[in-house]
Amino acid sequence: MSTNKTKTNKKALRFIDVDRRSDLPPVPEGMRYIHFYGGEKNYRAYIAPEDISRADFMEQYPEYVPEHNRPIYENNGIIVRADPKYPCPGFYIFGLSKTYRAFDLLDDVTFLRYSFILKKAKEGMRRELGLNYAHLLSNEKSDVFVNVHFWLVPVEGTTSPDLLDFDVKAYLKTFKPKEEMDKILEYNEKMREYFARIDLVKQDNELLAKLTN
Repeated sequence: MSTNKTKTNKKALRFIDVDRRSDLPPVPEGMRYIHFYGGEKNYRAYIAPEDISRADFMEQYPEYVPEHNRPIYENNGIIVRADPKYPCPGFYIFGLSKTYRAFDLLDDVTFLRYSFILKKAKEGMRRELGLNYAHLLSNEKSDVFVNVHFWLVPVEGTTSPDLLDFDVKAYLKTFKPKEEMDKILEYNEKMREYFARIDLVKQDNELLAKLTN
């Protein structure tokens, strides 16, 4: 386990690098860990105020978000990025800059845009990454730090397991940060290029205009 302090920003936060998240020591009182895969070992955990969510952390401290977890799409409050907790290539999280505790609480326009971007991302995964199958997942819980989000979890191969028989966490734990980082970066770049080629921002904005007129 190694500890260090970033020196590039006056709001510098301390961090701890560990091989396994279970190696993290007890967090100081009034603080919490916000961790990403990567760093000198497998995971880097920043020591942040206990009242900040992961989404808020990434918005307030963008300089600490690793390259592989920076958005591949961001427009009008919808953000797509590689999931920061599990280094599974092609595993994308679809978040919102505004906090919603359940997806039925989203306004209809945002939900329709959200669905459209999910579809376009899945098209990109199929056409650019060769990922034909993915489970669309979401969860709702009372944790105050949880904001509505969806995941696309890729399942490689010509067939995919039934979701009810699929141990998602066990599957995601099979991916090791050091082994997958280059592929994650490659996939992210291919997805960015795909979104640019189809001008997803323009399509998204046109859909917004139609829905609000």
